[in-house]
Order: sequence, then C-alpha cells, then structure tokens
Amino acid sequence: MRLGRPARAAIIGLALTLGAVACSAGGSTTASAPPASAGGLEKTKIKIATLPAIDNAALYVAIDQKLFEKEGLEVTPQVVQASPEAIPMLLNGEIDAMFGNYVSMFQAHDKGALKLRILAEGSRAAPDSLSIMALPNSPIKTAKDLEGKTINVNVLRNFQELALMQVLKANNVDPASIKYVPVTFQNIMASWKSGQIDAAYLGEPMVTAATSREGARKILDPASGPAKEFPISGYVSTQDWYDKNPKVAAAFQRAIHNAAKLMETNRESVAKVLPTFTQIDAATAATVTFPYFSSNDNPARLQRVADWMLEAKWLSKSIDVKALMSPTTSG
Repeated sequence: MRLGRPARAAIIGLALTLGAVACSAGGSTTASAPPASAGGLEKTKIKIATLPAIDNAALYVAIDQKLFEKEGLEVTPQVVQASPEAIPMLLNGEIDAMFGNYVSMFQAHDKGALKLRILAEGSRAAPDSLSIMALPNSPIKTAKDLEGKTINVNVLRNFQELALMQVLKANNVDPASIKYVPVTFQNIMASWKSGQIDAAYLGEPMVTAATSREGARKILDPASGPAKEFPISGYVSTQDWYDKNPKVAAAFQRAIHNAAKLMETNRESVAKVLPTFTQIDAATAATVTFPYFSSNDNPARLQRVADWMLEAKWLSKSIDVKALMSPTTSG
C-alpha cells in the first residue's frame, strides 16, 4: 500500500534506511503455527537494539499496541546509532536481538563474526522514499549526467550504494564512474551547497524538504527498476540464541508481522510512535511518506541482496538466505 507524499517535512538527522506500509504478495517460509505462549516461552523479557529511523517503526507500534504483551513478551528497545555498533552487544549477550540493515549483517556473517539468524523482515524501499537529487543550478539533468560525479552515502559499501549500483546499470550509467563519499546526515545539506558532493542521496523526509526549500530536482529513484522493493533492514539474532529460544523468536516474529498488518491500514498508529524514537516531530509524522513494512517474510526477495553483494565482491562466497531465515509462524 502506497501512502501519500508529505506536504511538508523537516531536514533532520535520520538514518537513511527508509522503505511504505505494505505487505508483499510474496510467499512466507512456512505455514501458520499456534501462538508460542500456548506452549510457554523460554523467557519473557528481551532487549532489542534499535535505530532512530522510520523503518524501525513496527517494533514501536507493536509495543504501543501491546502486541508483544499478547504474545507474553516484554520488549525493551535499546537505541544505537548504527547497526555495526550493536553486533558486539549481540555477541556478548547484552541484547537478545537487533534491528539492522542486511548488508552489514551479511558482511558480518560472511566474515564469521556473526552466525546469523533472521527473525523477521523489516523494511523495503518504496517508490520515491529515496532519491538522487540535484540543486537547481546543477548541470546534472539526467541519470547519464551522474557519470564521474560525487554522491554522498552514510557508510561506504552499504545498501545505498548496492541498490544504486543496479539502478545505474539499468539506466546505462557506469557504476564504477561514481565516487561515493561518507557524509553524516546532519552535514549533507552543507556538503551539497558547498559543492563537496555533486548530487545528494536523500531519503524522506529530506527529499520533500530539499524539494520545497531548495528547489532540488529528482534525478533518479534508487528504489526503482531492478531495486524495486529492495529489502533494507530486518530483525536478527544469532543462531545460538535462536536455538535456545525458538518460541520467543516465533512470538516476536508474530508481533512484528501483526504490527505491519495494522500499519497497512492505520497510518495514525505509525505517526503516533515516530516522535518517541526519531527526531521527527508530530506535525511531520502526520504527513511524511512511509517505507514498506513486511508482514510476512520472503526468502526470494531477500536473496537478491546477498546475490548483488556477491556480484559486487562484497562477500567471499554466496549466502543461502533461506537457510538463515526463521520459519514464518504468523498467518
């Protein structure tokens, strides 16, 4: 389900891991199962590392709507600023699971730093939720004009670069000609206006703000063509934790999926929680474009991320994503 673009938005420091409130038509990994609480959970209190970003909203909606409570779980979010920051916490047992982008998770799994278990899919990129933009006086008019130019990313060799690589190729642009530079979200506008970057890689609500305040022009949608509904982030733990807590994992997954289903038809449920864990105020939350949230899990959809990483030589070997995914226990 596609929700409308905002009439206004603020330029804020927001993790660029955005993607709309909708479930995919793709199949889930297994059939339904009875609630885990019926058989007793291995534990009832868990800590989840989260990011201050829109695409993490399902967790907070599940808390607000008492969906975890219905599963017999008490979930405590622990906010971190970047996915890699939470990996040592996960390995040390300080947290039970974490929310993070798949590229970082697959890289850690490939290096042997993390034996990964995917508990539930999170967000997917939605049309116009990400944008490559040029300022009004820029000579960049088309995708082809991006060749040889400098573009910002939050972190080098991550999902932003991975998705754009495929979209550039689809638009007959040589991805190798692009220079990527890491720029913090707070510094994007200053870097852009001073000419340190030629085009800006933005996500909502910055897309709308740049359009209305700077007269910026959209050059390319990184969530289009081959990167349509590109999976960005999800909820993961370790295989060891999953083996010890399969009923907890199933209960957690059900609550996340049920939150996503609610969010498909109830925009207010999302707008209500955004100011509690992001820098988005209530006025902006009421109008901003949301990502896609997954109310089921699709291994074929997620395999695309690992395959593109292997193609880009960001992995040493192929990853069978389905083997890392938890059975879907929600209807």
